Amino acid sequence: MAGDIETRQKPILSVRNLEVSIRTAVGDLRATGGVSFDVAPGETFAIVGESGCGKSISSAAVMGLLPRAATARADRCEFDGQEMLTLSRREREKIRGNTISMIFQDPMTSLNPVYTIGNQLMEVFLRHKKGTRAEARDRAIFLLERVGIKNAAERMKAYPHQLSGGLRQRVVIAMAMMCGPKLIIADEPTTALDVTVQMRTLALLAEVQKDFGLAVILITHDLGIVASLADRVVVMYAGKIVENAPTRSLFRAPLHPYTQGLIQCIPSHGPAGADAPLHTIPGMVPSLIGRHEGCSFRNRCALARPECAVGEIGLTAFEADHGYRCVVPHQTLMAHWRETEGMKA
Repeated sequence: MAGDIETRQKPILSVRNLEVSIRTAVGDLRATGGVSFDVAPGETFAIVGESGCGKSISSAAVMGLLPRAATARADRCEFDGQEMLTLSRREREKIRGNTISMIFQDPMTSLNPVYTIGNQLMEVFLRHKKGTRAEARDRAIFLLERVGIKNAAERMKAYPHQLSGGLRQRVVIAMAMMCGPKLIIADEPTTALDVTVQMRTLALLAEVQKDFGLAVILITHDLGIVASLADRVVVMYAGKIVENAPTRSLFRAPLHPYTQGLIQCIPSHGPAGADAPLHTIPGMVPSLIGRHEGCSFRNRCALARPECAVGEIGLTAFEADHGYRCVVPHQTLMAHWRETEGMKA
């Protein structure tokens, strides 16, 4: 196996061996190490992991939004035929908000508090499409209505603080759609929302994706969201992909012990789960400063063995489109999964 999962059709985004390092006072922090994935046109591709695992910074590298102290390198980081890491700042600005859009975690900080919703929506269109203000206004009203905002023409005059969190996130989704992008990166798009609003927002994002034929990268720590929305998923830990698979395959046969732990952390529903203790993954994420050998998860893993600490551990093929980064045979990993699931039940 070449260390990644290939999509059957030509990908809209193809990343190979992406490494992002950040200079710090105590040394270089290796935020990602050799990340590789493909995103096919029209698919929902999820990147999962706990905070600090490298999810968001991988997308920031693709978008050219890394902090000044960060450096990105890759064998390939190609979007729609263009190598993103070699583009100039001006060339990247032509792509951002145009053919790639991003939905950030907190809609209040994504919107400028001193400009109306209408001005901010129209600005995106006018900057990239060079249309008239009338065309930009019509497009903004159409998209606000499409994302379920009533009285869209009147809402154009509102400021962000005059809208609820759910409405602000709908505005941000509409803003991401203003120029008809091919890819939307949604970075924890429901984190700042009430629980009752989260699923409506995710359902809306799925509807918009289907209607407009977009590819979506969904960055999240919530495997419950992944199960209901994603076509394929990669699981990241300490800057590396530890498992990648179609969503159904991942939940049917999670192989990496970290993936198994994440799935077990999903609260159970119904009478049996009401009194069940919440599962936790023991230990702490290791420091990413400097270079490390072996599996970064070994100090938290119940199946760790001496060879886990040696050398570079590559992705092993379980099925044609399912890989995992572990030295333990898949038979042992699946037996461990069945045993721990039985204990949970």
